[in-house]
Amino acid sequence: MTIAKKYRGASLLLLVVIFLGSFLISILPDFIMNGAQLANEQLQSSLESLGAMAAILMSLLLLQFHRDGRRENGEFFLLSMGFLMMGIFDIFAAVSSPGRGFVLLHNFRSFFGGLWFALVWLPGSGRAIARSKAVPYLVAFVSVFICVLSLKFRGSMPLMVVDGALTFTAMLISVASGLLFIAAALYFLREFLRSSASESYLFTCVFVLVGLSTCESRLSSIWTENWWFWHIQRLFAYVAVYYYMFKSFLRVRDELKEMNRTLEMQVAERTAALSVEIAERERYGQESDQLIVELQDALAHINTLTGLLPTCSSCKRIKDADGNWTQMEVYIQNHSEAKFSHGLCPVCTKLLYPDIYDELF
Repeated sequence: MTIAKKYRGASLLLLVVIFLGSFLISILPDFIMNGAQLANEQLQSSLESLGAMAAILMSLLLLQFHRDGRRENGEFFLLSMGFLMMGIFDIFAAVSSPGRGFVLLHNFRSFFGGLWFALVWLPGSGRAIARSKAVPYLVAFVSVFICVLSLKFRGSMPLMVVDGALTFTAMLISVASGLLFIAAALYFLREFLRSSASESYLFTCVFVLVGLSTCESRLSSIWTENWWFWHIQRLFAYVAVYYYMFKSFLRVRDELKEMNRTLEMQVAERTAALSVEIAERERYGQESDQLIVELQDALAHINTLTGLLPTCSSCKRIKDADGNWTQMEVYIQNHSEAKFSHGLCPVCTKLLYPDIYDELF
């Protein structure tokens, strides 16, 4: 689907409002709430779980789209791997308590996910990487391995939080990750400007929201108002992801309905054609059977005696192929299906039995 040209300006304006508004609003809570603590681990875990489910479902959907050949350059495969890593990291973040490992999982999630997304700028990279069918399994394994190490050996990992504030290392990873997301957003913005595709516009909005939330996380402390604001930004990105999946489901459903309608029409047309063909064949079969009967009947009446037969002019015997003279009745019976029954004609009866001729005739 595409966005009409008359709405392109409004779409771009909305994108600018999202970008600037999100950044400006992220500063306001400091003036309104003055660093108030809003600790709620259950809400935090719920948001992480929601994000994990959205990311993994999106990964599976995009992977199927890639296998269907929806994008020639393999962008959907790169996006699928990025969402897969983010989903797995979100799962582990949902079950971990806020602390060093928790923030580290967030940073790893954003960095690796953004790295996959930014690869769309490399022409054909997705198609080249997707040649190996083992890549999705390898990405899932590496993600789980990194998460387990991050939670198991928290003390050996770089410090991400000191006195409730993010360290320089955490801020650096956040900024780098945010820039990777913004790079992916710019790629799809360019695609939107070229084609006006609603799909490209939606991806642009998603990556802008996620990129801003990643960059703004460096300005926040755990449980402060800023901390929750960038969670809300990511929540809006998840809503956009769910919307995309819902629209994709509706589009696939409509395509299946159209395919079923076309197939039903083709089946009906083919059935009608087969019915006509069967009727014609039955008619031809009946005509063939009648012709066979007629031929068999004609064959039964065909005289098998042909050619010149040497016959005695006196006794009427016939000379056979062996030179023997055979009585005419015997010869005809041997060379045809005819049978003889004997009687007397009127002339012979009068000649042989004149005394009873008058009584018989």
